Amino acid sequence: MYRKHDESKRTEPFKHFGVGLFGVNSHTHRQHRQLLMPAFHKQRINAYRDEMVAIIQSVLNELQINQPADIAKVMRILTMRVATKTLFGSDVGEEGGSSGRLLESVGGLLSNSKTSLLPFDIPGLHYHQMLNQMALVDEEMLRIIRQKRARGTDDGDVLSMLIQARDAETGLALTEDELLGHVSVIFSAGHDTSANALTWTLFLLSQHPEITANLLDELESVLQGPPTVEQLQQLPLLERVIKESMRILPPVPWNARVTSEPTTLSGYDLPEGTEVFVSIYQTHHISEVYPNPEKFDPKRWESFEPNMFEYNPFSAGSRICIGAGFAMMEIKIVLAMVLMQYRLQFLPNLAVERNGIIVMSPKYGMPMSVHKQDRQFSLGVGGVWGNVREMVQLPQ
Repeated sequence: MYRKHDESKRTEPFKHFGVGLFGVNSHTHRQHRQLLMPAFHKQRINAYRDEMVAIIQSVLNELQINQPADIAKVMRILTMRVATKTLFGSDVGEEGGSSGRLLESVGGLLSNSKTSLLPFDIPGLHYHQMLNQMALVDEEMLRIIRQKRARGTDDGDVLSMLIQARDAETGLALTEDELLGHVSVIFSAGHDTSANALTWTLFLLSQHPEITANLLDELESVLQGPPTVEQLQQLPLLERVIKESMRILPPVPWNARVTSEPTTLSGYDLPEGTEVFVSIYQTHHISEVYPNPEKFDPKRWESFEPNMFEYNPFSAGSRICIGAGFAMMEIKIVLAMVLMQYRLQFLPNLAVERNGIIVMSPKYGMPMSVHKQDRQFSLGVGGVWGNVREMVQLPQ
């Protein structure tokens, strides 16, 4: 599906995904990463904090007390709005706008197994629908890019910085195709993965009342409201909870690499150009590295420091996610704001099934009832069924 994108005008948008950071290699990858890095420097990321907090609170205000809510959907809406605001600025509006909805739609279709099983451009098929949506995405992205280029100013968003970025050696700017590729990849990586990391973490906390109580104690001892950037550094248990959640239920459960030269792996000779799939999930569940790997145990991180081959929810090495710092700040702020205001109670006897090709998400969403924070954490514990029980130890 991706290897023949030059054969048809309809599949031309695939080229843009191929020139994002995920699709370029060697010198081009290093060159593009250097151009993108300033948009994700710590100082720039910290500047997004106030906008994040405003969007998060706006979404949380929509929750209805003592009513059920699909927390997976809530987290998707929340992270989509944060991603569109920080990526595109004011061009997409306060509700995510057409750009965010189009990109989310394409991401959903790309991760749907029906799309790859029947890659035929025939009306009625998921693949045909995806091509239609990708064409609309290109059209919308080009409109925003050209509008920002014409203004020639830094609006404080990622896209503005990418448009103004110049290679230190050549002085060249990113082409429209390259900008389209980076925008698509950054949005998908920064929105879908964070939404699922948050969903899985809130689910795990709902089933581990003692850990949740200890975490709220920590939050209340440090915070008087939404966390500042400085206060985030004073919340070690929050960081351990997130690390353990992303270990046991990694939002991206696998990765792929291509050999750049002939090599041998576990006794197998692999020629140059061989595609190798790496299971992040299996790596995070190796019992020699993580004793009792199916146990949700944030305490293991008090003294344990794995190397990049043992723990890599954001990938590792030269290919580590460029937005990892941004994602961690967002996840920490969301969890702190949710837990300080609400108790989310799992609705019993519902199936929690892992789903997805690229990103691991709950197949049927994550329905939970919303309550004001009353510390009744033992309510809603247990009653979980589905294949999530193969991945993590849960109360009966």
